[in-house]
Amino acid sequence: MAASPVSAGPPAVFEPWRPHGWLLAFTLAGVLGIVIGLGIALFAPRGEFAGERYHLWRWQAETFVPTLARIAGIGPEPAEAASDEAVRRYFALTSQLRAEAAQPNPDLALIAALENERATYENDVERFVSSALTEVIATAGLQRPLPLFTGVTITWPPVAFELTSPPRLLVRSPRDRIERAGDTLLQPGLTLADIERIEAQADTADTVSIVVSLGGLAAYPAIVRDDRTYASVLETAAHEWVHHYLAFYPLGQQWGKGGDAEVLNETVASIAGRELARLVMLRHPIDFPPGEDGSAPPAGRNPDIDFGAEMRSLRLAVDDLLAQGRVAEAEQLMEQKRQELAANGIVIRKINQAYFAFYGTYADSPQSSNPIGPLFETLWAKTNDVGEFLRLARGITSREQLEQLVAALGGAP
Repeated sequence: MAASPVSAGPPAVFEPWRPHGWLLAFTLAGVLGIVIGLGIALFAPRGEFAGERYHLWRWQAETFVPTLARIAGIGPEPAEAASDEAVRRYFALTSQLRAEAAQPNPDLALIAALENERATYENDVERFVSSALTEVIATAGLQRPLPLFTGVTITWPPVAFELTSPPRLLVRSPRDRIERAGDTLLQPGLTLADIERIEAQADTADTVSIVVSLGGLAAYPAIVRDDRTYASVLETAAHEWVHHYLAFYPLGQQWGKGGDAEVLNETVASIAGRELARLVMLRHPIDFPPGEDGSAPPAGRNPDIDFGAEMRSLRLAVDDLLAQGRVAEAEQLMEQKRQELAANGIVIRKINQAYFAFYGTYADSPQSSNPIGPLFETLWAKTNDVGEFLRLARGITSREQLEQLVAALGGAP
């Protein structure tokens, strides 16, 4: 984002729930149960790929107690004046790591040294981002009264995430249509050979698959990918918090029930997460030197290529071909477009029905042709306020209900 003056650091009001942290430490078990339940419903491990599967329960077991301690206010807090500097150092090191990893023969010893140094700033960055998000959530009017303390409002669930390497996800789709037909969480450290072997095992005459990298996962605490830009980390942390928030309302409780449930949830989380991240950057601008915000080095991409327009056009063409039963032609078109993009510096390993099934879950993305995306964009345009948007969206349980709400607000159904 645009460079701007360094802020003075997060004020104490960032964490209004701390005086009652002991109560949250106990009641947060309810959040954990709901989130694990959602995770099990979507990511229940299959018997195959036993050696490569990612077990979400292990993440919860390893991080739950430290998360409770942090929420309850147990442990040292970073000095306010050091927060901005910690953020700058963390993402400068991330840029160095990404630059070294992109080399033809990366120096593994240097990568290890950079990772070790970056780890010293990780907790400060997590606290800073959590505090900043908590502040804008409160400003948006999304806090709730604390049970038994009616005069106290809190951010619920508390913002909690860890910067780490998220698991990968094996996504399956029928060949004759674009539809998520079973996902499996996999370990984050898979090699390309591992990925290709897993995909080959998952593919059948009627099913295609793809292993994708996740930016985040709404466990509790959320898993947020640690090798991306500051803006991306903010947006992902906010996105996953929105999932935590929605778990207490009808929309989030639809997750795993099929139909449009996942698309509704993911699209709301994308729109609201972007806005919460934008508000954090407005309230707490951090001045990053050029190329030190966690970004990767330039990859020689053709600036004349509009990736969004290309993917949108491809998705619509593929939908049309599949609807006509011309599966082989659709697959040929996807591979042709993949090669064209690669020739212009946009390298995508594989584009198939499963690729569009996964990214199409986010209906506001160019890879989606779902009308839920434009409907939620209209709802956002009508509200233009993240608090009002979420208060309206959290009660939606179907596309028909969304259409009725948009129409009632004067938007096109």
